[in-house]
Amino acid sequence: MDKWLNVDRGGKNTGDNATESLLPGCSTLKVTRKRKYDELFLQYGFTSNDHDGVGKPLCLICKEVLAAESMKPAKLKRQLNTKHAAYCNKPKEYFERLLKFSNKEKKSFETFVTVNEKYLLASYETSYLIAKTKKPYTIGEDLVLPAAIKISEIVHGKKYGGEIRKIPLSNDTVSKRISEISNDQFQQLITRLKDSQKFAIQLDETTDISNMAHLLLYVRYVYEGSIHEELLFCRRLEGHTRGEDIYLKVDECFKKEELQWKNCVGVCTDGAGADGQKCWILAKVKAGGNEHIPFTHCMINREALVAKKISLELDVVSRDSIKIINFIKSHALNSRLFSNLCKDMGSDYKSLLLHAEVRWLSRGRSLNRLLKLKDEVVIVLTEQKSDFVNFFHNDLWLSKLCYLSDIFEKLNDLNMSLQGRNCNIFVLKDKVESFTKKKVNIWKNKVANGSLEIFTATDDFIIENNLPKDLIVRVIIDHLKCLETQFQKYFSSNFDSQKQSWVQKPNSKTSVICH
Repeated sequence: MDKWLNVDRGGKNTGDNATESLLPGCSTLKVTRKRKYDELFLQYGFTSNDHDGVGKPLCLICKEVLAAESMKPAKLKRQLNTKHAAYCNKPKEYFERLLKFSNKEKKSFETFVTVNEKYLLASYETSYLIAKTKKPYTIGEDLVLPAAIKISEIVHGKKYGGEIRKIPLSNDTVSKRISEISNDQFQQLITRLKDSQKFAIQLDETTDISNMAHLLLYVRYVYEGSIHEELLFCRRLEGHTRGEDIYLKVDECFKKEELQWKNCVGVCTDGAGADGQKCWILAKVKAGGNEHIPFTHCMINREALVAKKISLELDVVSRDSIKIINFIKSHALNSRLFSNLCKDMGSDYKSLLLHAEVRWLSRGRSLNRLLKLKDEVVIVLTEQKSDFVNFFHNDLWLSKLCYLSDIFEKLNDLNMSLQGRNCNIFVLKDKVESFTKKKVNIWKNKVANGSLEIFTATDDFIIENNLPKDLIVRVIIDHLKCLETQFQKYFSSNFDSQKQSWVQKPNSKTSVICH
């Protein structure tokens, strides 16, 4: 333990053997002695102050903290006479009043800077909500707090509004709270992963609007008897985005958090070939002696790749549609005129939707919106004397547009069904096989027999305009055959459902034998 002071009872220095050690938390006798020493030092304008566990003299006049060796009456008296000569003749009562005022000031300051537990909790909860809603940190001080004060004053009275003001929600405070919450959640996740022992990961590399590459790592693990999945990290890739760079970024996290590759039971990526042999991280992981880890190519990514493959004649219609949408959306005047026209005609929508290649669902939605607003589009194109209006006088072109709207709507529905939490490879594989082997085959047979009921927009257009179905039947059948081929190409995975059937049916005889 550290000594507070070394001095004899008479105040004279008699060496280490004759000194007394006053220790914090010691016996009542030693605490009493400390008080006596405080009274002794008070006449020189000093009091003892615990600084880093060591007793040091504190000057009541200038608030200066001296070294522990100076805590002796002779040295304190010399300090007073030298530095504060004007106070040499002050009585002890004067310094007692200074000490009392200093303690009161210290208590007031501690009260001011110390946040009550309930206000601290409210600050954390509010900061957490701000983070979840992805709002600027300044919204806490600029909107949330003033609104809460007004609500409290109106509903409960001004007294409660004053209580709300004590909640710290400044920009820096909210930023600090969110950082602390994030770090705490991350540590909890790491603890759960270590307790779970076995986990699976999913990697996704993406580029934001500022051309910065980011690596997202999702992890799935077992906690309290159920499967959980969380985002482990989102980190920037400063240079290249090759397999080696991505592996090093993941491996760096694993080493820092003491996670073992041997406990990883599966890796899912969006950059592999259908057979998993061209995965950009596969070679690096396998080279580290982790041959047991199975790799799978993300099914959502594969479905999106299938949806992009269409015949040349349908692709031409799709590109023409995008040009028409851009002609209206990219010009401010055309966009305003179109919006006003939609309002005047009482349309369900007021604008068209842009198509973006990086957004897999946008193609179906943009084509569907164009089809629903085709009458308004024709009027605007006619007024602008655009050659694009000729497309809407071509029945074959319009019938293809209707089919594209129908088929992309169904592909979008499949894509959405593959998304969400707690999805597993068994459920997703069943959905894809059901769509490929059952639905597409049924649609193909019905269209071959002259029935277009499954494609509602196409069927309605053919009936309303009294057009022959043969006009579009061949195009639809060819595209459905292409869909089947593409699904077989991208989903001919080496994942054997029969060998893994024990997971779905652990009590069946076949599963027991396979297991």
